[in-house]
This record gives sequence, C-alpha cells and structure tokens, in this order.
Amino acid sequence: MSNQIQIKVSELNQLNPLMIADDNRVEQKFILMYNAIWGTDQGTQIYEKEKFNFRKILQDKPELQRCSPLSLYGCFLDIAVNGLSLDPTGRPHCYILPRSTKTGYKDNNGNDIYELRAYLSITGYGELVMRQRAGQIRYVDNPVVCYEGDTFSPGLVEGAKTVTYKAACPRKSNKVIGGFIRIVRADGTVDWHWMMEGDIKRLEAYSLKNNLHWNPQTKRKEGNANALYTSNDGGIDPGFLESKLIKHAFDGYPKVRTGKFTIFETQEDPQDIDYGVEETTAIQTNQTGQQPQALQPKSENSLLGFGEQPQEEPVPVSGITAQKSQEDEDAGF
Repeated sequence: MSNQIQIKVSELNQLNPLMIADDNRVEQKFILMYNAIWGTDQGTQIYEKEKFNFRKILQDKPELQRCSPLSLYGCFLDIAVNGLSLDPTGRPHCYILPRSTKTGYKDNNGNDIYELRAYLSITGYGELVMRQRAGQIRYVDNPVVCYEGDTFSPGLVEGAKTVTYKAACPRKSNKVIGGFIRIVRADGTVDWHWMMEGDIKRLEAYSLKNNLHWNPQTKRKEGNANALYTSNDGGIDPGFLESKLIKHAFDGYPKVRTGKFTIFETQEDPQDIDYGVEETTAIQTNQTGQQPQALQPKSENSLLGFGEQPQEEPVPVSGITAQKSQEDEDAGF
C-alpha cells in the first residue's frame, strides 16, 4: 500500500526542513508504514507525537537544517521502521545527528566530495528495547564502570564467562580502567560483556578514523575522535563508557532490523524498504546556507520495494535500566 505514495527528491529539496514531517505525503507514508510494519492502527497517534519531536529537534539544533532533505526525510520515516521514539525525556531511544559524509563523487582535483547528512543514532537504551522486543534477552543489569584501585577480573571458568568485581571504598582514583555488563538471555542463561583499556583505545582509534575528512584549504585529512574519549581528565567519560558497554555487548547477537538512515553498532544489512522516493539520487554538497542540488544516481539500488510483513507492536519495556550518556550528542562514536 505504501508504494502508492511517492515523493520526488526534487520535491523534497523544495521543502523547508522544519516542514518535512508536515507534508501530507510524508504523513501518509509514515502512518501506512508504521501500521503495516507493526500490525497496529496507532500510526496516526505515533505520527503526531513524532512530528512534534522531529520539529523540536531541528529547531534546537540549527545545524540539522543544513543536512540533505533526503536524509532528514529518511530519518523521520526510520522512526516508523524502528518502532522507537525521538522523545528526549527519560531514557531516550534515539537522536538525529549530522555527519559529513562522502557522496561517492570527486571534485576536479580528484578529492572526495562531502555533504552534511542526518542519521538516526540509536542509544544504548533504544537498542535494549529493540532486542528485548525481538525476544533475544530478558533484561540487562546496569553497566558497571571500573576504576583504578577496584578489583576487576574478567575471565572464563570451564568455558563460561565470569567477572570478579569489588569496588574500592572509598574510591582511590577517577581513572577508568574498564567496565562490564551482565545480560540475562531469553532462556535464562547469563552472559557477560566487558571492556578493558585496550578495547577503549581501539574504539577511540576507530572514532578518529571515522571522523576524518578532507580539508581543501590545508589539503589534508583532519578530524578528532569523539571528545568524550578524553573528557575525564584525559580518560573516557564514565557515562559514555556505559553506553558503549551496552551497544557492544550485542556484537555477537543476531542482527536487529533498522532502517537505511539509522546507525546501529550491530548494524544489519540494509532492509529493502520503500521510502516512496521516485528518484534515487545523491545530493550535491553545497555552500553554507544554499540548497543542495541533485546529482545523478550512483546506483539503481538505493531505495527498493519493502515487503510489509506485520511485526509485533512496540510496547513499553520493563526490567531494563540504562543511564543516558552524552554520547548521542557527539555522533555516537
């Protein structure tokens, strides 16, 4: 049914970013997708709630208004696809964040062309909601951050993961040396996930690599790792580590479906979802304040048909607690 509602990229480019979710075609697309995916008739109520959240986020973060209209449109529809909420209060499920992204094209000097695109970043709590809803876990304990002076000894006993931990009281240092999290699977068995200092450094190096971009003025790649890796007297922010523990705890678990415009640590291959876009084009990078221009499509496989198989309707999840970190303010890496 959603295939009947189509919108052209050129038409998206004409919309005020703050009004994308208000467009009648976007409204119908969101409601039909939500109802079809989750087998419910609550799409209209969810749409009204998320339209308000979407507009407020863009108003509070003007930088998002410079992102390509296609990416903003995709982020909004991914709320329906993922069955999560943009509500920032309590334990947020996800955020919309900007990122400078390669377009796949090069300038006359052979340098990569970048554009600002929005993406949906799922928080640790949002991931827990999705995995419990998928029947993978019963619940997860709060992450534990370990400091210098604590007793922290992860290992294996007869092939099973185990963690020995005792906090130093009073705390002897604010230096973070690692952390762990306890997971109870759907069958009642217990799993553990931990991170040591080497694991944290590896993620910091990945963050740096991910955030590098070409500066045509200096003619070199520039960028920095997420500042939260060094914000705690040169070490990682404890709340940031908690979120990382939650996300990477599921690296070896079955993948969870997300939309094409969503970033997820345990990302599944993109789903074939019909976003109702007739022209599968990339968007030309632009000067600040100017509207992006469409380029020719890089491939013909950008936004394909979507098999609307009803899923279990999203419901509030109990038995899971996770602290909100500032990770999602800084691109999630």
